[in-house]
Amino acid sequence: MVGVVLCSGSVFAADVQRGRDIAEHQCAACHQVASHQRNELADAPPFELIGRKNGFDAAALAFALLEPHPKMNFSPSQRDAADVSAYISTLAR
Repeated sequence: MVGVVLCSGSVFAADVQRGRDIAEHQCAACHQVASHQRNELADAPPFELIGRKNGFDAAALAFALLEPHPKMNFSPSQRDAADVSAYISTLAR
């Protein structure tokens, strides 16, 4: 599956599988990335919940990941943010 995400004026053909890989290696330390995992931090919402949120916008999330609050343990590139956002958008189904 390929999605297109607009991020800071650039258009990326988002790679869902790459986004999942990044999420499993970088985000799972805090977030529940897949349904079989548990949430590591109470304040870090599960990815499925983020994807199912009413009005979810992959482009807005990708932009927010570049300047996250609170700070994350890694600094995603624009491509990383677009790919992770595309992966999260698949969880809304």
